[in-house]
This record gives sequence, structure tokens and C-alpha cells, in this order.
Amino acid sequence: MPHTMVTAVSPTDLERLDTLIEEQRTAETRWQAKAEQDTDVLRLRGPELRAARAWIRAERDRLRENGTHRVSRHHALAPALHTQLDHRGLLRDWDPIPEGAPRAGQLLGGTGPQRGAGLTARLVVSLPETLWFPLQRGVYWTNQPHLQTLQTWTDHWGHSPAGGRFTTPPEALAERARTAAHITTTGAILRTALTHALNSP
Repeated sequence: MPHTMVTAVSPTDLERLDTLIEEQRTAETRWQAKAEQDTDVLRLRGPELRAARAWIRAERDRLRENGTHRVSRHHALAPALHTQLDHRGLLRDWDPIPEGAPRAGQLLGGTGPQRGAGLTARLVVSLPETLWFPLQRGVYWTNQPHLQTLQTWTDHWGHSPAGGRFTTPPEALAERARTAAHITTTGAILRTALTHALNSP
């Protein structure tokens, strides 16, 4: 069952992605026309025609899944996202995220790592469970030690890194920054996959 993900991206990258997909759809249409010509579907009838069309559909689906024909956002991003998950050690089975848990990757007492970064467009993509679960669950569980450290910091120093009732020492602020730097967000992983997808041949 596909799962929809919405991620903040730059308008330029989203436009480039959608342009790539349109080009890929055109290329697939040309491929299918050639495949029909090569199998001589106009001359076939009955079982032979059905077999030829079934082969073309199966080959079309295979080319989509292996990233040759990137005719949708999912097909365009899946190979690069799979590579990113594998590279980060997330491509494995994870326990489910506890019910009611905060979204994976949120920074305690912060405004979010992408504020003001020009990520004003929204990438909406449907991911299969083979990618969705490692992404969501993997990010949640690998972030847990760092989030717990941030929670301890917040309990001691307050929600504002600038300090509450008293000034937070520079070394404490540096400690918080080091911990926050270890946190990975699902959006950051998807944006990295998007960059690779846009720059791959």
C-alpha cells in the first residue's frame, strides 16, 4: 500500500523533477511504439496478440521499477532513495514507531532545520512500503539517542537556546548544536535523493 509523503523542497528542484518526468513519459511512449513495431502487434490476433501485449506491459513495468523509465515522482526518486537508505544503514526491518510519538526528526525547542532555507515548494510523492517503513521508522529509531540528549538539555537549560532565566554558557550551546547536528530528518534524506535523481544520467 503506497504512503504519501510531503516534503519541503526548492521550487527549482520541483520544476526540474516534473520536467524530467515529462521527458521520461515521452521517451517511454517512443519505446512502447517501437516495442509494438518490433513485435508486429498490428498483424497479430488472438492469443499471440495477448501474449505480445502482456510482454510489452511486463517489460514496461520492469523498466519503470529499475529506474530506466522515470515516469512518475515515485519512479524518479525510488532508485536514489533506495541508495540513500542503504548508505545510511536504514534499509532493514525496524520496530513500529510508538503510537503518539512526535514526528521523527523534530528538534526540541527549535524552529526546524529548514526555516528560511528557500524550501517553499512541496514535493508530494507516494512511496511503497519497502521504502516508506525504512525511511520513517529508521529515522525515528536512529534519532532517539540524540533526541533524548536534547530533552535532557532542554530540561536543564529551557526551551530557548538563548537562555531563559539566566544566560546559557557557550559550552552548553555548543553541546546542543553538536547533538542537533546528529539528527537526521526524513525530509533531508528525500531531498538528498532528489538531488541525486536530478543529477543522474
